[in-house]
Amino acid sequence: MVKSSKIFVGYRALGFVCNHVPLSLRYINRRNENLVVTAIGKSFHTYGCSKLDLLSVSGQHPGDISYLTSDAYLVYTACENIIYAWRRGTELKHTYKGPDENVVLLLPFGPHLIAVYEDNTVIVWDIKAQEISIEIPFCNFTITTILHPSTYLNKILLGSHEGSLQLWNLKTSKLIYTFDGWRSPVTVLEQAPALNVAAIGLECGDIYIHNLKFDETIMKFTQDWGAVTGISFRTDGVPIMASSSVMGHIAIWDLEKKRLHSEIREAHKGCVSGMKFLPNEPLLITSSQDNSIKMWIFDLPDDGGRLLRLREGHNCPPTKIRFYDSNGKYILSAGLNFVRTIDGRDSTLRSFSTEADNLNKSLGQASFNRKAAKRNGVRRDPKKMLPVLDFVSEVAREKDFDNIAAIHRNSKVISTWSYDRSCMGEHKLIPGRFKGIKKGEALCLGISICGNFIVVGYNSGHLDKFNIQSGIHKGSFGKNTAHDGCVRGVTIDGCNTLVISGGSDKLIKFWKFKDHSEIAALNLTHSVAKMILHAKGTL
Repeated sequence: MVKSSKIFVGYRALGFVCNHVPLSLRYINRRNENLVVTAIGKSFHTYGCSKLDLLSVSGQHPGDISYLTSDAYLVYTACENIIYAWRRGTELKHTYKGPDENVVLLLPFGPHLIAVYEDNTVIVWDIKAQEISIEIPFCNFTITTILHPSTYLNKILLGSHEGSLQLWNLKTSKLIYTFDGWRSPVTVLEQAPALNVAAIGLECGDIYIHNLKFDETIMKFTQDWGAVTGISFRTDGVPIMASSSVMGHIAIWDLEKKRLHSEIREAHKGCVSGMKFLPNEPLLITSSQDNSIKMWIFDLPDDGGRLLRLREGHNCPPTKIRFYDSNGKYILSAGLNFVRTIDGRDSTLRSFSTEADNLNKSLGQASFNRKAAKRNGVRRDPKKMLPVLDFVSEVAREKDFDNIAAIHRNSKVISTWSYDRSCMGEHKLIPGRFKGIKKGEALCLGISICGNFIVVGYNSGHLDKFNIQSGIHKGSFGKNTAHDGCVRGVTIDGCNTLVISGGSDKLIKFWKFKDHSEIAALNLTHSVAKMILHAKGTL
């Protein structure tokens, strides 16, 4: 029997951190550590809060995870109409299959699990027996969020799209009380440190601190950034509440003075999907659909927050990836950005480790003025360069000078980068003929095996050589132009003797590396679209 090849079977996914599904926080007594669980599509990741290091990756679900939650023993995930219970983040312990409708909300409830389905049916599952205990259908009440108020035995509080709230006793399956609400869809329900008190976040941006026992509003806050996506309270004795928004901002509220304490603007590039204060610690962890989780510590003199730890990847598909070293331990990648930036551009380079996620790093964002970018913030940089379309790298002299060169969309300027220093270089490479004019666009580039030189092809047919260490232009290939049309591909052989270029004029040309003279030309039946040189081959 012939077995199929395993050569192209996926080994692991790189650069995934989280998506739009809210994070879940759980405390493990055995580890004496808080763990963060995030969804990444068909599986979920578990991170340790001490270093935000990746601890485990779950098995694959049949489809994307629509919701996840956890308790001290299990992680619960919803995929379509099936609920899965996982032990240790990787072992499938239970499976719950109920109605044909998809699951939208989950809440652990002691020995039970509460699930809300798309048809507004609430089902209470017996976790161990995997059986339905209670089923409650709802009409004219679209459930958007769910909360178990502290000390309220067998009771849950439901928020609705219509704006009202309902308190139910699940043991008797009876409605206890209906809160009129504030005529705006309820987006968040969060238990406050005080008994009988809950925070209610609305789609209009209002937050109400409400006494459930007497149905009285204690205080009200309003954030100006749209719908409230998350609320969390500090439990280390400081009367602080945090709220998040669809615009990626975080507001910190002083509950004693009943006013805004501080802001963390642009905490994420996208909507903040989940946020939780760690129990009895001044640490806030947030997740976003921009593929990042961040930990904020509140240790500033004014009790303000600052970024402590970060795990992130590209928030849109990468435009180019390639292995950085010959050992295959690191991958360089360039990607487009999330649409919420000022101009929709990213212009960043990243490095991903194939061995450990904590070795991933960002080389920064390309800018025409790095000092202004640091002063204004990378998201407000008026001199930000367009996204990286292609890049080349060489490890030979990485500790001596810049060893990465990149071309940008619709740009004639080549940027240089240092992998060792993890930042953008000082040089912007451009031939003198293109300075001061709008014509010209770099389309392809190659780097020498020694790491000293790069050769760049342009849409004008020119082919130029630069010294990447000094940024000095070292000459052009050909008398006027190297090709009659666009230069679509260029490579340098492993001995630094030949430069091979291909263009839209259906020609492949061979040049001497040193004096830039033409050796030979090869006619093709079609124009060249791309050229790649085998690293270990002669051509």
